[in-house]
Amino acid sequence: MNLFLLYTQIIIMFLLMGLGAICYRRGIITNQGSKDLSSLLINIVAPCLIIHSFQRDYDPAMFGQLIQALILATVITLCAIGIAAAAFHKSQPDYADQRMCVVFPNNGFMALPLLQALCGTDGVFVGSVYIVITNIFLWTYGVHTLCSASGQNSGKVNWKKIFFNPGTVGFYIGLLTFLLSFPLPSVIGTPIEYLSALNTPLAMLVLGVYLAQSNLLDILRDRSTYLVCFIRLLLLPLLGIAIALLLPWDAQVSQVMVISIATPCAIASSMFAQQFGTNYRYSSRIIAFSTLLSAISMPLILNLYNLFL
Repeated sequence: MNLFLLYTQIIIMFLLMGLGAICYRRGIITNQGSKDLSSLLINIVAPCLIIHSFQRDYDPAMFGQLIQALILATVITLCAIGIAAAAFHKSQPDYADQRMCVVFPNNGFMALPLLQALCGTDGVFVGSVYIVITNIFLWTYGVHTLCSASGQNSGKVNWKKIFFNPGTVGFYIGLLTFLLSFPLPSVIGTPIEYLSALNTPLAMLVLGVYLAQSNLLDILRDRSTYLVCFIRLLLLPLLGIAIALLLPWDAQVSQVMVISIATPCAIASSMFAQQFGTNYRYSSRIIAFSTLLSAISMPLILNLYNLFL
C-alpha cells in the first residue's frame, strides 16, 4: 500500500469536506440541497461507480476475490453485531443507535473514494461486495434493532429493500456484465463513467455539510460517543486485520476489506434512526465525531496493516 498516496488522499477528502462545510455555512448548499445530493449519490452515482468497476473481461481469479470478500465481509459484520450487543445493553438509553453506529461502516461515501484512489477499479470491484452485505444487514438486523427500541411493530423483513436497493442493483448489473464478459456500449458506458467520477467530490461535500450541522462541544461532552468510536475506528479494524492476516485470503481482498472496515460510522445509521423512530440526532453526532477522528485512525490502522504485509 502506498502510504504517501493514502495520506494525500485523506487530506484531499477532508479538504473537500471543509469546502462542503463552508458551502453550508454560507448558504450555498442548504439542508434540502444536501438531501438531494445524498439521494443522487445513493441512487445514481454509487451504482454507476460499481457498474463501471465491473467493466472487464471475466477472470476466475477476480471472481474468487469476490467470493472471499463476501465471506470476509459477512464474518466481520457478524463479529461487529456480537461486540455491539455485548457493549451496549438494552437497558441503556440510545442502545439501538449505538449498535447501529458500531456495526455499519461508511463503506460507501468514505471507502469507495479511498479504494478508487489506492487500488483503482479493482479495489472498487472487490469493495462493492461489502456494500451489498451492509445493505442486507441494514434491512434485516438494523431495522429489527431500531424497531425493537422504538416500540414499532413494523420491523418485518422487506425483501424488496434487501435485494433491490440501488447498491445491490448496481452490483447485479455489474456482476452480469463481468460474468458474460459483456462491455456496455459506449453510448451507455461513457455516461456511467462520467457519473462514477462524481462519487468522491459529491460524497465529501455531503459529509462536510453533516459535519457543519453538528455542535463539536456537545459531541465532546457526551462520553458515550468515545466508546462507540473506539469500537468502530480501532477495535473492529484491528479485528479485521487479525482475520485478514491469519487466514489465507488474497492480499488485495485483505487490503480492500481493511480499508472498508476502518471507515467511520455509516450515515445510514442516522437516516434509518430517523425513519424508524429512534434518536437520529444522537446518531448524527456520533457520525460527525467518528468522521473527524477517522482522519487520525484510518492512517494509523492502514499503516499498521502495511507493517504486516
